Amino acid sequence: MDRFKAPAVISLRKRQKGLHSPKVSCSYEVKFSSFVIFIMQRKMGMTRRMFLMELGRRKGFRVENELSDSVTHIVAENNSYLEVLDWLKGQAVGDSSRFELLDISWFTACMEAGRPVDSEIKYRLMEQCQSPPLNTPEREMPAFIATKVSQYSCQRKTTLNNYNKKFTDAFEVMAENYEFKENEIFCLEFLRAASLLKSLPFSVTRMKDIQGLPCVGDQARDIIEEIIEEGESSRVKEVLNDERYKAFKQFTSVFGVGVKTSEKWYRMGLRTVEEVKADKTLKLSKMQKAGFLYYEDLVSCVSKAEADAVSLIVKNTVCTFLPDALVTITGGFRR
Repeated sequence: MDRFKAPAVISLRKRQKGLHSPKVSCSYEVKFSSFVIFIMQRKMGMTRRMFLMELGRRKGFRVENELSDSVTHIVAENNSYLEVLDWLKGQAVGDSSRFELLDISWFTACMEAGRPVDSEIKYRLMEQCQSPPLNTPEREMPAFIATKVSQYSCQRKTTLNNYNKKFTDAFEVMAENYEFKENEIFCLEFLRAASLLKSLPFSVTRMKDIQGLPCVGDQARDIIEEIIEEGESSRVKEVLNDERYKAFKQFTSVFGVGVKTSEKWYRMGLRTVEEVKADKTLKLSKMQKAGFLYYEDLVSCVSKAEADAVSLIVKNTVCTFLPDALVTITGGFRR
């Protein structure tokens, strides 16, 4: 066995001169020339680094042996943001902002996808959040510590963009279905899970991304896993096709109609708003009569132009009395 190992050892020692050793010629085709990757050897080891470099090149990435001006992405394993900065200072690099400083999980995701993936916040090494040790649950989110996420919605920052709409839409369907069934516990479980996922500053692409997060119960996890693996949830699909759910969805869209009234109408064999309108034996409340009278108007969304027009009317009226007043359109409405 020794005679087979010797050449490899000699070869490794020749390359162990460090970061500035000569470049190794590579016959692999570079498919993604705008990504120039340098993998830090610190805390990784030379053998693992060489393996990852070779893997990256086989996948069509340009992976440099040396840290040079052409490098765009620096990948580190089990190193914090500050540790990477200290290492860069030792390499006489003054401006580190020109590099994308990324955790090894980004490189792994690229290898799995066979192409560059977005360097989302969960992959970036950032000053305010050092990477935890490799064996902790938060390791998969070096820039986003799951244990720091509050279980209370009012204490969480929520992004303007929902990065997990495919999951939150599914949760809201499930929550609505349980609301129609008057199951407050399961309804709240899905609403809390939807609120939590809306607050995340990245897209969930694997189950490890939600490890350690609060407010994500077993039912929500099952749906997330199925959507990740299959692209859709069979449970959600079943609810959307359920006759009772579809009837309640229509009935409760009428102003003044709640779950109790919907249950009553459903038991009477009614299934649509049109059937309710056509049934002259029903005794409607004053609110329900108004709901049916203005139904089309109430279920239609207000356009931006309409909102701006109303805002202008209110602003002109207010400024007549208070010239320095500030008028702003805000909020939303859910019956």
